[in-house]
Amino acid sequence: MSADRAIFMEEDYDTREVPMRTSAAMTAIILLTACRAPNSVGPVSVPLKYKLMASAGEFAATPCAGVSNVRVSDSRADKKLGTRFVEGKAAPAAVVTAASDVAEWVQTGALEALKRAGATSTKSNAATLNLSIDSIVTSENVLHRSGYEGRIVISAELSRSNGASCWKERLEGFSENYGYSGSVENYQETLNHALDRAMIRMLNSPEFKKAICSCNSPV
Repeated sequence: MSADRAIFMEEDYDTREVPMRTSAAMTAIILLTACRAPNSVGPVSVPLKYKLMASAGEFAATPCAGVSNVRVSDSRADKKLGTRFVEGKAAPAAVVTAASDVAEWVQTGALEALKRAGATSTKSNAATLNLSIDSIVTSENVLHRSGYEGRIVISAELSRSNGASCWKERLEGFSENYGYSGSVENYQETLNHALDRAMIRMLNSPEFKKAICSCNSPV
């Protein structure tokens, strides 16, 4: 093989290698950029839409079908849902708000829970479940992805058709989630699961199970 031919082949080999090295370097830069935590985050508005997140088997069956109506009021002084922040950064936290009716969302979830437990009734003298939303707190910790936490506190009361109270209890539900940052779906899943946990706690209460069978009886 001539010296000229050998030089040509060596140069041809180097030309092929340069784009490969450049491509690998660009890929590494893109990956490093994608994994870097943001310096700050913006506000998020979440349309609340109920969907079952807990296992259907966790909703304990009630011994009686004694609830004909669910009334929900939003008694929170602070109407925001929570905050989101970047882990390890001094940037201020951003606000998370609801883009839909919070009381309607809780009412839908509560009715679904009662139906799964066989607790609903069409009788005119059946009890009413009154729910007051005391607190909703979410927290999104942003890094490469986000860790989500959601907590809901509800004051619950069963009342007879004449307004007399049969049972009262404070319910609390908590949930955690993980996924893409600022995701509406992740917020919905977290809050729906927290609401499920609060309703499961109510349905598992011995006092509630006892009251639901007697609350529609005449005083």
